[in-house]
Amino acid sequence: MDNNHQQNKSWNILNWNIRGLNDENKQRAVRSKIEESSCTIFCNQETKMPHIDCSLIKRIAPKRFNKFAFHPSQGASGGILMGWMDSNFEGEVLLNESFAITVKFKSRHNGQKWKLATIYGPCQGIPRDQFVQWFYDLHLDPEENWLLVGDFNFYRSTEDRNRGGANYNDMENFNSIISHHGLVEIPLKGKKYTWSNMQASPLLEQLDWCFSSLSLDFSLSKHSPYTSCQDSLGSHSLQSADRHKNT
Repeated sequence: MDNNHQQNKSWNILNWNIRGLNDENKQRAVRSKIEESSCTIFCNQETKMPHIDCSLIKRIAPKRFNKFAFHPSQGASGGILMGWMDSNFEGEVLLNESFAITVKFKSRHNGQKWKLATIYGPCQGIPRDQFVQWFYDLHLDPEENWLLVGDFNFYRSTEDRNRGGANYNDMENFNSIISHHGLVEIPLKGKKYTWSNMQASPLLEQLDWCFSSLSLDFSLSKHSPYTSCQDSLGSHSLQSADRHKNT
């Protein structure tokens, strides 16, 4: 076995806009998916919880997840959670606000560093406009390794909807920000759409995304590493990102 192969270590990120984490059924569902995915990091948006403590983490995640960061909801809106395994990564929270939690990770396998931002973009009103400006102004050092994953509440093209009526201004804004930061899209595997309005004849859209910086050094597996599976507990699909990275 060569040295490069020995340095590679596989790890997974699980991402899910859970639309309320105070429901016991959803807590059990999150725990089940964490176990099923064998992830080392999990991210949830729209927790709709003003406070998260260790007792909740113990209900939704196996005990190996001994580190977490959260941003409280504003009433019944928003809320972000990220949990990770300290045995795999040393984590330092760099940013904790309504649109994102950013953590700098250092691998306990070989000491390499990278940053993960889990994103929640509001769907309407002034908060949505504020998110657009925040995302544009976000400082992403091109020399650093970044992953951005979450519910951006934007689609990139008309193909990201199952019907007409796309907002072309939104698409232009979102794509211009992605280009501005030089981000690389990590494509979905499985489900084409990540959101449904849950009607009899549903509107379906892809609103959840995973992006990396150009500098991030990882090798994609033979198949697309970013997967989606529809859940029965809310309007958003669940995604996981499999990584074979030098960490």
